[in-house]
Amino acid sequence: MAMDWKAAQVTDGMVKVPGSWLHLYYYEALNILFRFENALRLFVYVVLKDSLGKDWDSASIGGAGTIRSETKKRIAQANDHGYVGEVVTSPMLFLSSGDLTTIMLHESYWKHFAPYFRAKQGVIQTKLAEINTVRNSLAHFRPIRQDDVELIKQTTKHVLLEVQACLGRISGIRNVVPTNSDREWYKQIKPIGNPHFATNIFSSPDEKWIRIRVTQRCTVLRNHMYSDRDYLTSRVTTLRTAQVVKHFEKIRDACIFISDGHTSSEVRGDAPIVQRSINIVFSEPTLTAKVIDISQSLKDMALQVEQETELVKQDNLARGELIEAKEVSASLQKAASFGNEYWVVDTRKLGTDLSEIDSVEYWGAMGDYGTDYVTEAEKYPWMPASISDEDVPF
Repeated sequence: MAMDWKAAQVTDGMVKVPGSWLHLYYYEALNILFRFENALRLFVYVVLKDSLGKDWDSASIGGAGTIRSETKKRIAQANDHGYVGEVVTSPMLFLSSGDLTTIMLHESYWKHFAPYFRAKQGVIQTKLAEINTVRNSLAHFRPIRQDDVELIKQTTKHVLLEVQACLGRISGIRNVVPTNSDREWYKQIKPIGNPHFATNIFSSPDEKWIRIRVTQRCTVLRNHMYSDRDYLTSRVTTLRTAQVVKHFEKIRDACIFISDGHTSSEVRGDAPIVQRSINIVFSEPTLTAKVIDISQSLKDMALQVEQETELVKQDNLARGELIEAKEVSASLQKAASFGNEYWVVDTRKLGTDLSEIDSVEYWGAMGDYGTDYVTEAEKYPWMPASISDEDVPF
């Protein structure tokens, strides 16, 4: 008799699970542990990059192995079966919860992690061991109890209290740095810009983290409005995020992460107005210490964007190291209620494919989840696909 693997059904927004599936608390445990482990990965990377700089992956994970040496082996092994699952390249995604625990509790690194925990090292070690016990039972398909779900709920809250706050602050940096700031990095960086390039600077509430937003004003190279005047296509310049990450080594080595920011767009007259941004996040002490190198790199970037924009304007088929031309389109929509018209601009082709960049400093398009990063993030850095969909209720 053939095995009948029954599938869940979605009807009218409701999910119906076959009775032969595992108890629901197994899925609840999986969700908690998946989010816990990936939040911990992110947190461990942030602390190591902030503390050890570009040599963050030289951290030991036990024995003679380091993050760099051990994950290199694991990535090679995963590539042997690259046709299975999503393709990921970040070394952080190849560290287990046991590895992460070893790193945090290591005598050489605990001093960097201790400020984020409201308990002594021994207590944190016990809490992590409890979580890992349930995690390993689930990972090796051993049965778990419903009480185990309540245990990991409470224990993850205890462990991740300050970790959650850290990730919320670093993913939601939006306080504008005042124009009268006396910080040297503000004086050096804020004036950088030209007609195609602008910088704005934001800080976290505790001023521990600084976000530099680089905005590129896209130049329209070619524009065509169709005869019905309800659809247009345009070719515009766009900043190649992958090349920014690749070529500006001093920024990459000093920052915590680089992400694609918001793309704003509208139609005025017969042409679109489009602006793209990328975000570069630093810890404030690192930005202070390396402001000369970072500001000079940003000046070089601004000048290169200006020069290459002029190049592409003269030859629409040309491509610079940082600037290239891509297509956008816009369609005229009519609001059903008031008869108003508005344009919807499709800028998806301007985005960056995560597979283009294998640098751990590139985090893709980051969402702002504020204080609920651990429990609500739909997508994690280094992952090419979302992990949840809030539009499908359970």
